[in-house]
Amino acid sequence: MKKVLIVNVNWLGDAIMMTPAIEALKSKYPEAFLAIMGVERIKEVFDDNPYVDEFICFNEKTTQRSFFAKLRFISLLKSKNFDTVFLIQRSFTRALICFLAGIGTRIGFKRVKNNLILTQRIDPPATGTHRQEHYLRLFQASGIEITDKQPCVYLDNQISAKAIARLGVLHKNFSHLIGIHVGANWDLKRWPVDSFACVCDRLTKELKVAIVFFGSEKDKDLVGSVLLKMKEKAYNFCETTTLKELAAIIRLLQLFISADSGPAHLSGSLGTPTLVLFGPTSEKISSPIGGGVKILRKDIDCEIPCYKLNCKDNVCMKSITIEDVFDQSKSMLGL
Repeated sequence: MKKVLIVNVNWLGDAIMMTPAIEALKSKYPEAFLAIMGVERIKEVFDDNPYVDEFICFNEKTTQRSFFAKLRFISLLKSKNFDTVFLIQRSFTRALICFLAGIGTRIGFKRVKNNLILTQRIDPPATGTHRQEHYLRLFQASGIEITDKQPCVYLDNQISAKAIARLGVLHKNFSHLIGIHVGANWDLKRWPVDSFACVCDRLTKELKVAIVFFGSEKDKDLVGSVLLKMKEKAYNFCETTTLKELAAIIRLLQLFISADSGPAHLSGSLGTPTLVLFGPTSEKISSPIGGGVKILRKDIDCEIPCYKLNCKDNVCMKSITIEDVFDQSKSMLGL
């Protein structure tokens, strides 16, 4: 393997999960050129990674949506002379693009649509396997030994210094900073706004901590709703950070609380104590990886994982009480 392309998954948490494969691949083939192909939103996961030589953006729904844009992209890939591609992303379109770009060794999971395009077909793991094990299997089955499975997102000194400066006043006035991410990529994974407001008030008043809210543009209204219901003072960093800036700030927190979401995976990868509230998704399949990660879920009669997007009561998330989150947070802070 001299020039290797990894066609990555689309979501932040999943992209973070597969990072151990990058170092393992470079360890076996230290002279290889390694590129990641993926959507724009996961690019920062691989910025500053010393084992990644290039990130190639492919956005099928925007930049490369048209037929002619795809032809131009195929020409671009062909000019880079990749000899091997690992297709973590199961997309037929991406597999076909790599075939047409002349990449000789095409490694992917067995799938009826892709089988004729792949040169090495790997049996997927059993249903219910954690997604990280699923992704890493593609490399392990190809002779890449992965001994350290802790995900890693790299930060440069400038971003780290900026985060320290930004949190300077809070660190001066509070001994503990708690990050809160109220969003998730679908509504049923979210803990109720009222519950977040109440637990943040209790944490602030009883434990004398600073609460800092994070989120992207799509989380703005949700964070605003929580802040309106709170009685105590909190700090709103929503929409004010890049992914790397968010990572640098999270690394300085004493606790990060989130539903099953990309930022929870980011926090876990950084070693920050991370409390993740699970409802319809299964922690056995998608929990963040990290020694500081704690999972909070309540046993209910529903089958988990559950993908009933028309669910009316969302009992799996509503059953997690304010007391549950407060007590677990207090324990994780050592207070």
